[in-house]
Amino acid sequence: MGTKKEDGCCKKFAKFAFSHIGLSAMVVLYCVAGGFIFEHLEKNNEEQICYESQSEYKPMEIKTINSTMKIFTDYGGIATDSNRDLMERQIRSILETFRSNTLAIGYDGRECSKYGQVDGPVYEWSWAGGLMFSVTVVSTIGYGHIAPKTVWGRLVCIAYAVLGIPLMLLCLANIGDVLADIFRFIYSKICCCGCCKGRKKKNAQQDNTLAGPQQKQLGSSDDKWNNDPHSVLCVSAGGGIGEKGGSAPMGTEFSRLPTKSPTDSTGTSDNNKTSRPSSGSSGKRPISPPGRAVKIVPLDVKTLHNRPIKNEPVILDDDSDDEDDDDLDEKKITVPLTITMIVIGGYIFGGAVLFGLWEGWDWLQSAYFCFITLSTIGFGDVVPGTDFENSQAQAQLMLGSIYVLFGMAILSMCFSLMQDEIIAKFRWIGQKLGIVEKDSD
Repeated sequence: MGTKKEDGCCKKFAKFAFSHIGLSAMVVLYCVAGGFIFEHLEKNNEEQICYESQSEYKPMEIKTINSTMKIFTDYGGIATDSNRDLMERQIRSILETFRSNTLAIGYDGRECSKYGQVDGPVYEWSWAGGLMFSVTVVSTIGYGHIAPKTVWGRLVCIAYAVLGIPLMLLCLANIGDVLADIFRFIYSKICCCGCCKGRKKKNAQQDNTLAGPQQKQLGSSDDKWNNDPHSVLCVSAGGGIGEKGGSAPMGTEFSRLPTKSPTDSTGTSDNNKTSRPSSGSSGKRPISPPGRAVKIVPLDVKTLHNRPIKNEPVILDDDSDDEDDDDLDEKKITVPLTITMIVIGGYIFGGAVLFGLWEGWDWLQSAYFCFITLSTIGFGDVVPGTDFENSQAQAQLMLGSIYVLFGMAILSMCFSLMQDEIIAKFRWIGQKLGIVEKDSD
């Protein structure tokens, strides 16, 4: 019993894990966990690197100051017309050397001893920074503004990407299909509602026009048969049904059986005797009562002869065809490329406005960042939350991560819609050229 319960729980967990909600939750939790992992692995190393670069920078700074002071001392502290050019060349050479060494060291003037304090420098490898880094890894954006430096950080980054990238792609594929179906449904109900209704109404009118002559022909053949409550419509593969279970000739497709009384198995009314065709008769009855849609169903011959038949005509109205037509119409609906491009452009425009307000970027720089991010190019020349002197840098990193995750899902939805529309266009072109055969529908 315990094993069965465990198997049932495992199946339920696996079913939920690979559902749309489960995959989305797994990606979010995976990125959140990655933020904590990379913060733990790289935060201390960041502080250590700061101390190392500062220890290299301080002697160089002192040496540069002393060299500059020595120049003024050698020339008496006064720049005259005769020695001014020589002093400028020497000072410029000292400053260029200082600049090159500072860039090579990578020290930006932080006070390393004040890390973690209110007025001190902010860690790049905070939880928000690690979250942003995790999102860029699993989404294959890869800004490169920060990268792991430790051995364990790089090894974990490889393993994290190997597991995270397929998970992210699987999630985007599923979420994109779901969002595409939702968007397609909304588009079919709101945007093209009038067109769909007009097409269905036109099809209904054509069906009525075609069915009119047939109804008249069927109604004139035998009106009495239509009003007879004691008649039954049945079908056999080889022909009609005889009195003793035999089959009628091959030409007889439909036959009408009379009702039998439980007490009198042979006695029937005169009308029924005259109305029932004999086994050798070649007469045919109408296929269906006029004005009624009929579904042809096989009947059990033995059952008909062994028990009384209800005094009701076996006529089944088939209304499922209309529902199937509606489903086919909805499946055939594709969203135009202009609509999907408007959705992508609207999301990029909204992100440009938000990042312009958060970072102080102009609209072109903000739109450039949004496009480079959503297209997973990720140059890394423009990244939000890198101004660590700003007190809202951590919040901007978190909001940037959310923008990237939602943007990837919306972009996947748009790609799915664009794919369906392009396939439909090429199929239409192929049908016009005669390359692709038209469907039977």
